Amino acid sequence: MLIDYSVENIQSTSHGTLRMLLPDGKMTIVFNDTVKQMQKECHLEQLGEYRLTVIFSNEKSGKDSLERTFTLTGEEYKVETTAHFGREPKNWFDWQSKDSINSGRFTITKYSHPSPLVKIKYLRNNTGENGEFPGPQFLVKNESKDTLYGEWLPGYFWGSLSILVEDEYVGNLSGRIDTEFVNEPPLYPGSDKLAWVGSFGRKTYPGKYRFNLYYSTKDNRKGSVRLISETDSFRWWSAVQNWHLLTCEFETKPKE
Repeated sequence: MLIDYSVENIQSTSHGTLRMLLPDGKMTIVFNDTVKQMQKECHLEQLGEYRLTVIFSNEKSGKDSLERTFTLTGEEYKVETTAHFGREPKNWFDWQSKDSINSGRFTITKYSHPSPLVKIKYLRNNTGENGEFPGPQFLVKNESKDTLYGEWLPGYFWGSLSILVEDEYVGNLSGRIDTEFVNEPPLYPGSDKLAWVGSFGRKTYPGKYRFNLYYSTKDNRKGSVRLISETDSFRWWSAVQNWHLLTCEFETKPKE
């Protein structure tokens, strides 16, 4: 698990603590310091439920805490935890407000392998009658019992490309993202949807590529947080999300 902790725009000394209750019932202190910024790797060796509690205290504005839980099933290949603290307008609809409040953003993001019942294939010849589609297209078929949601909008599956260089896929080539698209239903069990690079595709050149597509079994946008609680002195934003990475390798060849 990668832990990313930071404090910004808070002048007086602040103290952060991150403690974790392991599935076997043991408690461990992951982080306990007054630094402004820190990144740390923490190895999670047990399957089951973890309880993470972040505690933030400031010598002028007091102390607050939030607990979140997540479960490791063995399908995860990466977990990221962020705990970011700062000052923001007390009226968060008015960013010019002079009254401010301490704020914490506490997120846990799991990245898991996809279900074998979610399948993807490259549509090699699906370029339109006049070649109007500027990039590769794919078909995602959902044979699982879960409803699947896209990374940016629930009903759209937009991913990115990596290119094969010296036996390794590198880079993260994406297209433009437009979240103003008309609403579309998610990918229900027993159905399929098209997927492409960004919202409008991306031109590719001859070479070997890998299409990287994140999906979730819950309706949320990647990286989004919601207001969890608020007092006169502190505001918490938080989310726990699980994203599945679906990949498809393909090759584009020069036109003959």
